[in-house]
Amino acid sequence: MRLLPLFAPCVLILGLATCSPAHRADPPGDDDDTGDDDDTGDDDDDTVEPVDPSYCAPSPDPPGGLDPEDVPLFVSIGFDDNGYSGLEGSAGTGGMAWALDLFRDRTNPDGSPARVSFFMATTYVATWGADNPTLVKRIWHQALEDGHEIGNHTHTHPHGESLTAEEWTEELEACNEWLTKPYDPEESEASPDSTKGVGLDPAEIGGFRTPFLEYNDALFQVIDELGIAYDCSIEDGYQWEQDGTDYLWPYTLDDGSPGHEVLVEWQLKQPIAEHPGVWEMPVHPVIVPPDDRCEEYGVEPGLRGRLKDRVAWFDEEGGKITGFDYNLWVLFSMTKDEVVATLKYSLDLRLEGNRAPFMFGGHTDTYSSLYSGVPAATLEERQQAIEEFVEYALGKPEVRVVPIRDILDWMKDPQAL
Repeated sequence: MRLLPLFAPCVLILGLATCSPAHRADPPGDDDDTGDDDDTGDDDDDTVEPVDPSYCAPSPDPPGGLDPEDVPLFVSIGFDDNGYSGLEGSAGTGGMAWALDLFRDRTNPDGSPARVSFFMATTYVATWGADNPTLVKRIWHQALEDGHEIGNHTHTHPHGESLTAEEWTEELEACNEWLTKPYDPEESEASPDSTKGVGLDPAEIGGFRTPFLEYNDALFQVIDELGIAYDCSIEDGYQWEQDGTDYLWPYTLDDGSPGHEVLVEWQLKQPIAEHPGVWEMPVHPVIVPPDDRCEEYGVEPGLRGRLKDRVAWFDEEGGKITGFDYNLWVLFSMTKDEVVATLKYSLDLRLEGNRAPFMFGGHTDTYSSLYSGVPAATLEERQQAIEEFVEYALGKPEVRVVPIRDILDWMKDPQAL
């Protein structure tokens, strides 16, 4: 059975500033504000400066005046859609069940549980489509019980560039309603109950991601009005001067989004207004290893050239690809080894640089036996690629694999590693 359409690639970004310690920093584009100077004059001082939790300007620098070597490297996988349960009684294996098994017993280097985010398209629990709605509710509730973040990915998974505020409100509220309906562990598989849902506490609803990374200004108005914790739909990091070591940390939309402004210049998006206090957890590109680093990551030199042969618009010099699994597996027809190399190299660039959070977009459906359309990797290879990357990340003492909500909490109250 076919899935809802998945993400198409997007592109570029620009602009810098700094995250405010207790006051508003200069706006993006102020070339004099490099973030190199601090008020203490002590380069070895890891004292955290107080921050305003409702305002953070776009910046390549960690918040609170911390140096990169003093902060964790947060890694999060945000899985979208999540329509295949993989439970016994469903038509296939893998999917959500595989993802929960992957993280259930894994811990971070500091001993805390390794957990991720799931952005749910609730059409899967409302109608009999990709899987039995009762089984999908069951596995989503298990994700909640396991300590993962449950976020909003709309109800019907619409294209969003032309939605009105009223339509966005309807989509987000319908999703929230299904997520917060009471959960019944005895719900019939033969006759799903429309009065039952996932059992999420309304106060625990996480952030939001748009289907297809499509949004407009009306969305951010609605996110603000509904009190959604954050959005993670804007692409950021394609500016030519950024090389994966200096991506922007999360920011609020008080001064707009540097990445979005570039997309407007490229005529890929319409302008959006400033939205004070609305947090953006941006989608950064992954970067394909250059020739002189390929063998280090287990692939033959020339990977960028091979990808250019597959996708004519790929920028071979920059090596950047939208940070979603769909783009790697489907649009670029990558093999397991190519995906693993790209994820590991992108992670290592963060460690070499400013440690901006590595928030990778995924789809648990891609790791289900029911999913077809991946030309160069089997189901087992796709699952192994993510498993190997997670193990690699957890082997770094600075890494913390956490839900996106935890990254936002840390941004509002940063603590030294």
